[in-house]
Amino acid sequence: MTMVHVEVSPAALEQVKTLIRGQKPEMGVRVYAQSGGHSGCGCGGGSHVQFGLAFAKPRPDDEVLRVDGFALLVDPSSTKFVDGAVIDYVENLNESGFKITNPTLPEPDAAGLSGGCGSCGSSSANGGGCGCG
Repeated sequence: MTMVHVEVSPAALEQVKTLIRGQKPEMGVRVYAQSGGHSGCGCGGGSHVQFGLAFAKPRPDDEVLRVDGFALLVDPSSTKFVDGAVIDYVENLNESGFKITNPTLPEPDAAGLSGGCGSCGSSSANGGGCGCG
């Protein structure tokens, strides 16, 4: 397997540590990505990538990264999108939650905006946040 590189901001680290305390010891944090489909998030274009986070048990084919006391899990189909990603946690008037971006991916078209959109009550108009917040 190739080694995936993911940067986790201090704010995201603290949030994950808080959330994972209530999970079973074998649980990790899965970071996943899908290209294309918009899942009703309001992002157009075909070149954007939608990222997400979820608590999960490791699978045999996962890439497992150890990050400050917890396992970050990446499945083989997400590796090419997740490699080089930055996971952040933002809280402001416009958005709240995990935000995953990958500056190494090709720029999406204008309709795709920042290349990712997600849930957590954040604004999908500017790329939104993603994850399990």
